[in-house]
Amino acid sequence: MDMDPTIQQLRAFQMTAQELHFGRAAARMHMTQPPLTRHIRALEDAVGTPLFDRSSRRVELTPAGKSYLGEVEVIIARLDRAREEARRASLGEIGQLKIGYLEPLGRGHLTRALRKFLLLHPRLDVVTYQLDSWEQVQRLHDGTIDCGFLRSPANVVPDLEYLEAYSDPFVAVVPDNHRLAHNRAKPIELAELADEPFISYLGAIGQGMINVMLNACASVGFVPNVIRQVQNTMTLLAHVANGDGVGLVSGALEDYADVGVRFLPLRGEPACSTVVMAVRRGGWTPTHRDLLHLVSQAGATGQHKAPRQNPVCRPRTPRGA
Repeated sequence: MDMDPTIQQLRAFQMTAQELHFGRAAARMHMTQPPLTRHIRALEDAVGTPLFDRSSRRVELTPAGKSYLGEVEVIIARLDRAREEARRASLGEIGQLKIGYLEPLGRGHLTRALRKFLLLHPRLDVVTYQLDSWEQVQRLHDGTIDCGFLRSPANVVPDLEYLEAYSDPFVAVVPDNHRLAHNRAKPIELAELADEPFISYLGAIGQGMINVMLNACASVGFVPNVIRQVQNTMTLLAHVANGDGVGLVSGALEDYADVGVRFLPLRGEPACSTVVMAVRRGGWTPTHRDLLHLVSQAGATGQHKAPRQNPVCRPRTPRGA
């Protein structure tokens, strides 16, 4: 009868994979080499395939071993976190939730959600970090944030899980003396900007924003003439205010302080992206789901729409950041 791997076997495998040397791995685990070797062999029997190639002087991971290592590291990290949380709970210590979020959420959605969330979890220490989507993915991997709100990615990262939070319609931003700026409440056709120079975000941090812009413009028959790419919204708005061009930004930024620009809604909302909540695979907790529900509610309220369901996000167009 096949036996499930033990935690000791998994830790022995992880240590040996890190050292690629049985003797050094055994020393780090404060044991001799024979029992460590037995752990590895028992694990390979349980998995049903060799995890290390011992055919040469060097110990190397097999392709199966490399694949297995990624999952084992997630399991061990989760167990370590669970043990620490249990220890803290037994001592009556306040838990902590580290949240990554995109700039538009900081303009109101997340604040409204956190106000209710803290009433539900008064002993929880909440720490927030404004990060672009790429940074959030990296920090979810290294464990420096527990969850993140980012734009629906082009390729779903296998080690993360996503649930849709809300849909984020974009608006046009133009200089306040622009020919279209005389009536800020009246929606415009995106095609009216076809001959304008565009300011966009840098691809390294705003791939999702760029894809929204390109897809939206293509849907109405033109390719935007991007003359400058910038690192953040503040710089984008400064260039627009100076008359250098126009842009597309999240509708959540419409309440920005008067900086010499006008935000114009787009008729039919042709530019729109999905904001998702991401956690490490298998990491969903009731606390995470409470936060997701409240952010979804805040996002829907902010767009004057009814709350949406939260299926696993399967993006139809690339939105990398």
